[in-house]
Amino acid sequence: MRLEKSEDGKILIWETGRQTNNIEYRSWEDIEKYTRRNLSMFETFLRSVGEYKEANKINLHLGKILRNKTIPQLIPTGHYRINTHVSMLKGTIDRYIKEYGLNLDPDFQRGHVWNMKQRVAYVEFILQGGKTNPIYFNHTAWMKSMDGEMVIVDGKQRLTSLLMFLNDEFTVFKNLDKEGVGYYASEFDYIPDNIEIVINDLPTRKQVLQWYLQMNKGNVAHTEDELSLVEKLLEKEL
Repeated sequence: MRLEKSEDGKILIWETGRQTNNIEYRSWEDIEKYTRRNLSMFETFLRSVGEYKEANKINLHLGKILRNKTIPQLIPTGHYRINTHVSMLKGTIDRYIKEYGLNLDPDFQRGHVWNMKQRVAYVEFILQGGKTNPIYFNHTAWMKSMDGEMVIVDGKQRLTSLLMFLNDEFTVFKNLDKEGVGYYASEFDYIPDNIEIVINDLPTRKQVLQWYLQMNKGNVAHTEDELSLVEKLLEKEL
């Protein structure tokens, strides 16, 4: 989309090579006929060509307005993504620990706060085909020198629950077992379900802490005290 001013003083909006019908701005016409979105675009365009008086007229009419381009963008989550079968998850994590020194308990992470009932419910949800957010890691030199630090950033409770299940530390689906004991992972004939893993490549600890807070501030599962701890760690980095 682009805007241009015609010889007769109109501002025209062009989309995909054609003039959009009925969207044009004349300073002498009733400003109320235009949408706020279009007026916002007109104002930005007028300022870009130095016509501040007309731009200020539009701004006075619009009043308080937040423009999308002024909203700070979130830290990218990373482009490296893989899907791994639940049955292969333990091997994948063990390889990350061995080859890249993956830290599953960095100082900004919560402890093991899920109880066993929550862990069982989550694993059963996954085994029934439920979809969940990816498990997020960061490696400061991922797909580069590969010499950096690797940590888990989001998904610790979910990952821990799956690994405990794969280690036969608890059973699931007691309701399907006549004896009421449930089934260990080793008693499944096949576990086809996938877990998505995302690995970011943020180069500094400060960015990793910011990313963690960014993902979890809107998550009601985190308490104010838990988030405050990470904010204090970030202050030290700043």
